[in-house]
Amino acid sequence: MGTQAVRTASVAGPLRVRHRRPADAIAFVVATIVYALAAGLVGPVKSVSGTETAVFRAINGLPNWMSPPIVVVMQAGMLAAVPVATAACLLFRRFLMAVSVGLSGVAAYLLAKAAKHIIDEPRPKAILDHVHVRDTIGGLGFPSGHAAVSAAIVVAALPFLPKRWRPVVVLVPLAVAFARIYVGAHLPLDVVGGAGLGVAAASLVHLAIGVPLRAERPDEVPPEPVPE
Repeated sequence: MGTQAVRTASVAGPLRVRHRRPADAIAFVVATIVYALAAGLVGPVKSVSGTETAVFRAINGLPNWMSPPIVVVMQAGMLAAVPVATAACLLFRRFLMAVSVGLSGVAAYLLAKAAKHIIDEPRPKAILDHVHVRDTIGGLGFPSGHAAVSAAIVVAALPFLPKRWRPVVVLVPLAVAFARIYVGAHLPLDVVGGAGLGVAAASLVHLAIGVPLRAERPDEVPPEPVPE
């Protein structure tokens, strides 16, 4: 009985141990550089490069019948997605994950809001002709708040997820970025800059509060007290 409890503790114990990963520091630096490059290429401009225009046209010009599922996916980048994702973590008793997701999502949203007023880039419809607008769109363009929030939530959650789920989850911010271009809300550099901001925010949160040594497996349970 005592041996079994000790063995369980040795398996489940590391789940509660937090550490700071060099990978998060690298991710923060790279993501910050990506954001800075995107912001530098955008600036307070009134025109768009030919390459960026071509990418935007290719996505924004896709058929209207694709709109319903794309608009649904796009909701993963809204501010409301942050409390929903945090509540889901709490529901499964992943408290550190909930803190990481909540802090990262809110930080990304606030940083994106502040950056919009600094860069002061208009929406695509104010720069380009013949934009297909498929959503209620107002305010400024760069960076994409949806791309920032979705990237922050996913990157914040990754260390807590089994490895087999990580490639699937990473598709979420990519789909959100695609959706924001499709509905005519953002140009490609807007979503690149937003994603960079989101990854930087989540990486910084990881460095601040730490991440588990490894992801929890469904078959692992907290150890029972060892009887004296």
